[in-house]
Amino acid sequence: MSGNKRRLALIGLGVIVVAGIGAVAIGITDQPGGEAAAAATATTAPATAAIERRSLAVTEELTGALDYDGQLSLVGNLRGTVTRTAEIGSVLEAGDIAYEVDGKQRATVMIGARPAWRSLESGVANGADIRQLEQNLKDLGYGAGVKVDGRWTDATTKAVKRWQKARGLTRDGVVELGEVVFLTEPMRVTERAVEPGFGSGPGSVVMKGTSTRQVVSLDLDADRQDIVAVGDVVAVTMPDGSEVPGTVAEIGRVATATEDAFGQAGTPTVEVVVTLAEDATAADLDGAPVTVVVTRSERPSVLAVPVNALLALLEGGYAVEVVDADGSTRLLGVEVGVFDDGWVEVTGEGLDEGLPVVVPS
Repeated sequence: MSGNKRRLALIGLGVIVVAGIGAVAIGITDQPGGEAAAAATATTAPATAAIERRSLAVTEELTGALDYDGQLSLVGNLRGTVTRTAEIGSVLEAGDIAYEVDGKQRATVMIGARPAWRSLESGVANGADIRQLEQNLKDLGYGAGVKVDGRWTDATTKAVKRWQKARGLTRDGVVELGEVVFLTEPMRVTERAVEPGFGSGPGSVVMKGTSTRQVVSLDLDADRQDIVAVGDVVAVTMPDGSEVPGTVAEIGRVATATEDAFGQAGTPTVEVVVTLAEDATAADLDGAPVTVVVTRSERPSVLAVPVNALLALLEGGYAVEVVDADGSTRLLGVEVGVFDDGWVEVTGEGLDEGLPVVVPS
């Protein structure tokens, strides 16, 4: 069937050809060229695309920013004038010096949930603080022979002396209160609460920071928070263009009111926190914008056609124009589902994978 005759037949059937997703009616006009042009057109087969089996998804892009999870404070127990502290942006891990007072006394970071609250030495009562110390001494390579059980033994004293020797401290086997500060995890320093030259004492917050776990934070309109749920897997496009998987870890329970540049009330938002895969890091890009792609619905392994293969019927619904083996064409009614990246899910009687359908050339 020639191009003009085929289009006339479609119009006669009450069809509006879909261009993209919007429906556009096609008018028919006389074509110049006479019989020769008609003969040439008659030999031209319509452009086709095969029905494919695909996985389609409805996604939405949200804008977020790189951030670090958790707020931490380093509480010291040394008394004196602060003469040195860790730099902002540095990461304090087990064995690092957090700060110094009076040019000589230094507080060493160790990892543990129990804050330091007493001096530790032979004869002290068993406790979780001893267990933490023993574990750190072993992790740092000084704990040969130490059993991590919260009991102070001769092996514990020897391990402490090895650590003191390596740090240039008096080798007395005693950990004075303040010489060790326990953090629940490594801390990325964001603020020095006490600057060098100022005094510090027992119980003083010397510096503040965050964990080293990089996350994405974003403000989501409160009335749209149903598009994500805790545990959802999302895709995060990093500032360098790479894409890494993420997981929705937190959704705020309290909406925050916003204001525009003119002081007018904006849409209330809730904070959403997305954790990143362990191997995804962008350490020098704190605060950099990222794109979070949320999958709102997904249809695995469905029949799909290019969107421009759809024909919108005047009486309602959609059809595709199928090309049979002999070159003839016919319309098949279809139900449409998910649209994704130029393709649309279709269902209907007579549809099959590989079946050719007409598309605009």
